[in-house]
Amino acid sequence: MLFSALSLFAQGEQIFRGACAKVGSKVVLNDAGGKATYELDQQKKAKRYVGYYVVVTGSLDQATGMIHVDSIVPALTPKITQAKSVFIYCDACPRGMAKAKPAALDALLDWNRFAVLSNPSNADLVFIFSANPYAGDYVTRDGPDPRPVNVDITYMNVVDPQTGQNLWGSSRQWGSLFVAKATRDLIRELRVQLEEQSSGAQKSLPAKNRSHGTSSGVGKFPP
Repeated sequence: MLFSALSLFAQGEQIFRGACAKVGSKVVLNDAGGKATYELDQQKKAKRYVGYYVVVTGSLDQATGMIHVDSIVPALTPKITQAKSVFIYCDACPRGMAKAKPAALDALLDWNRFAVLSNPSNADLVFIFSANPYAGDYVTRDGPDPRPVNVDITYMNVVDPQTGQNLWGSSRQWGSLFVAKATRDLIRELRVQLEEQSSGAQKSLPAKNRSHGTSSGVGKFPP
């Protein structure tokens, strides 16, 4: 799990990245080895993110090791930030949806961040484009999505090709005539988030005054 304190503001605010997990009845932010945790004072706000990678903005009470939380938002997982290659898959893409794959290829070549592979088994990530929400069955389903296709919303999901886990997802309800534009915009959204997170990581500060304990839960990105 990714853990870092990223920036220090004049008011003492910091940005922390990590995974929310439960320790007993409490929700905490923990590091990769589970050897250090920060308690979170906004327990109700934090509960919905248990098991997810998050970005927490707040101030650290150095005496108690508790973060006084201002905000919690989802973060990109290391599986995405460390990926080098992708496979583009257009799932049940008739009519206007057929434009998604070539548009995605153009956008990725322009980005020049990932190698685009022809074999999904060799790729770090699979970018799935579809007119239906991701059902979480990339690994288990044999063949195209059998659900009816109404080309109204363009969905993009970033999936782990080994497990089928949804690591990131977004959509655009722009209709069948704008599938290519929607596809490029979805990739742009991921690109901005990835570049912002990478930029923040370069400014990371060493975490101090951590409280110690054990924790459970696997970091993931909310679907």
